[in-house]
Amino acid sequence: MCGYGKAVRDAKVMVMFKAYFDDSCGDERSKTLLLAGCVQKYSVWANFSMSWEAGLAESPRIRYFHMREARKLEGEFAGWKAKDRDAKIRLLAEIAASYNPWTITAWISRTEHTAILKPIAPFMLQQPYFDLFYAVILKLAEWHYEDGVTMPVDYVFDEQGVVGVEAAIWYEHMKAWQKPEIAALMGSTPKFENDKIVLPLQAADMLAWHLRREKDYPQENSSKWPTAPVVGLLHAEVH
Repeated sequence: MCGYGKAVRDAKVMVMFKAYFDDSCGDERSKTLLLAGCVQKYSVWANFSMSWEAGLAESPRIRYFHMREARKLEGEFAGWKAKDRDAKIRLLAEIAASYNPWTITAWISRTEHTAILKPIAPFMLQQPYFDLFYAVILKLAEWHYEDGVTMPVDYVFDEQGVVGVEAAIWYEHMKAWQKPEIAALMGSTPKFENDKIVLPLQAADMLAWHLRREKDYPQENSSKWPTAPVVGLLHAEVH
């Protein structure tokens, strides 16, 4: 926000929304690729980041949170006991939930995509990430329009390398093809950031894991998972 004058800066902080998205695809047994995001005002994210940082620092301390490392007890969780890992996850999940973000997700069957779409798709659509990327952006704009939100959203996604860059290339075209009232709620071209540094992306990573695992393992009782506090918020889904 440092480049804005005070009046514009204060207005953006108070009323403009920012959405953070991360993906989850599990291991080879997983059939689902899912992209999930958390949405709140700039001012709320500033407070969230301080609380999340404090949660990371609470003993036993970790420098950042990544669900894959937590599940496999590696990286920041190397040498941890499962019960201590679960306690840390629940602490962070409760912090995320306490800031009441909107949550939104899009998912696709990787099996169906490979069998049906990939053999006949042009190059851009051969990556299922492209479908999910625009599904969450457009659905969020439609949701906000129906709810009477008048300010656009800025989007931040976890780094995806070339796949992310290629998806973002189409953003201005996608925006131009929408109805004016929907395009007005779509902010600037999405950015891709490092989830070890940008703290709300770590909450999105947790949310994505929980929602994807619910779909891949419906027989499990997800209410007992330590990530459970991040669900039950205002939520929209796109299949």
